[in-house]
Amino acid sequence: MKKKKSSNRTRHFPGDKRPPKTMHKNKLFYETKLSKHEGKMRWLVIERPTGSILRSAHFEDEAKELAAFHNKHKQWIHSGGVVKFLTEGKI
Repeated sequence: MKKKKSSNRTRHFPGDKRPPKTMHKNKLFYETKLSKHEGKMRWLVIERPTGSILRSAHFEDEAKELAAFHNKHKQWIHSGGVVKFLTEGKI
């Protein structure tokens, strides 16, 4: 019997976001920042160096908890940061 060629390859399409070759775990980090928006104060969780806003929260402890989780696990390092449709925008 002939061996069947494996077809479980990752397909890349134009416009796919790929991480830069120099991206390391040390370069991707998350921080919290206090911001005033439409007359209300809010805490932003920001991904650096991409500048994406992951979440805006009214309470500091919620924002710090999310930033600490992402700093510990760094699950988005392989895709170059959090994908665009999961963010609230950019700074």
